[in-house]
Amino acid sequence: MQRFFAVAVVAVVLPVATARADWWSDARLVERGIAHAVHVEWITPDDAATYRTILSRSTGVWRKLPGSRGSNLAAVLHDVGRQWQAYIAPRALALFGMLDTNTRYLGSGAMPLDGADILDADGVVYRAFAGHGLQFHPLANFARLNRLLAGGNDPDAAYLAAALISRAVPRKGALTWEYYFPFGGGYPPWTSGMVQAVAARAFAADADYDVARKAYLALPRYIFPLAGGAWIRLYSFSNMPVLNAQLQSILSLADYAELNQDPGAAQLSERLLQTADTLFDDFDTGAWSLYSLGGAESPLNYHVFDTNLLKRIATQTQSPVWTARASRFDRYLTAPPGLSAAGPKKPVRREAQISIWVSKISRVNVTIAGSTSSMTFSRGSHTFSWSARGRAAGRYSVRVSATDLAGNKASMAFPLIVRK
Repeated sequence: MQRFFAVAVVAVVLPVATARADWWSDARLVERGIAHAVHVEWITPDDAATYRTILSRSTGVWRKLPGSRGSNLAAVLHDVGRQWQAYIAPRALALFGMLDTNTRYLGSGAMPLDGADILDADGVVYRAFAGHGLQFHPLANFARLNRLLAGGNDPDAAYLAAALISRAVPRKGALTWEYYFPFGGGYPPWTSGMVQAVAARAFAADADYDVARKAYLALPRYIFPLAGGAWIRLYSFSNMPVLNAQLQSILSLADYAELNQDPGAAQLSERLLQTADTLFDDFDTGAWSLYSLGGAESPLNYHVFDTNLLKRIATQTQSPVWTARASRFDRYLTAPPGLSAAGPKKPVRREAQISIWVSKISRVNVTIAGSTSSMTFSRGSHTFSWSARGRAAGRYSVRVSATDLAGNKASMAFPLIVRK
């Protein structure tokens, strides 16, 4: 029996004629892919019959689905169709399991909010991505497996572990877990170094040391040189240095190394830690964290994630340096944003340029003459223009407030003079 959790509607509508043409084109590719997989003996005839049934059921359901439910199911079929030439057994199981889950879920309810997770009967996690339906999500699955093991939920952990092993794609003696939708410039199937580290840790904690070792063996292809050290690829298609991926991998590999008695993994964890130490200040703005090196500030959930990872590293290493870093990131969650603002020094007649500086990404409100304008500013200096046209001459109060991602607020006021 399917178990599903999540509600809410995401509105995405495809033109009917285009959607129908795309569906039948993708369905034909999927049919060809199934036949090819049987021909080269990647899957059995019984597997093929099961997958054709799933395809047929999804077609019948899709015909009746309105709006975003139909367009998201069509998008999942398209993602399955992308892989039609490569339906090896574990990939086919992951893809058709995903199509079946979407058919059942969207056939009975609305598309969940972006980022929501649902579980199938085996406890496999699918995450909602607007425009791509419910996607098989390796990281969410291994995070859940680790939680189940930590909580002593052995039956559910056993079901999920078995389901994930059956979806593991072999590569040169290693096992990898794939994502099947385009993301951030990456073309599916793509994989993740952080996922491999978290997977190795999960299977070692489950005492499946052979699978854990095979998950770990994939790691060398995800390591790239940086700052004289080593960094892990969050995405197989990118060398973007992401802080949370490095920190999580350090911890997961250290746990795996201890559980699986693997000194090579311990050495790799230490190398990643040393590089994180070298570059850490480049991720710290003094008021918030950066998601990636030289990139934008972290969304709230990732800053919280980084903070929790830093606390764990501080505990593991007993290092006062890492303890101070964890405390600093934690403090950023309660400290109000630094804010300064100033208007023109002379009276204005047509337009006033208001200079605003914030120390971290914030929602900024500017209130003048009873009217408020809102905008999101990243850390640094910005300019807000206010039209004085048609305003009566006189003294106006300008109030500027900034609210950071954690809800901390700062505000200030100053006068603005409008002349005739």
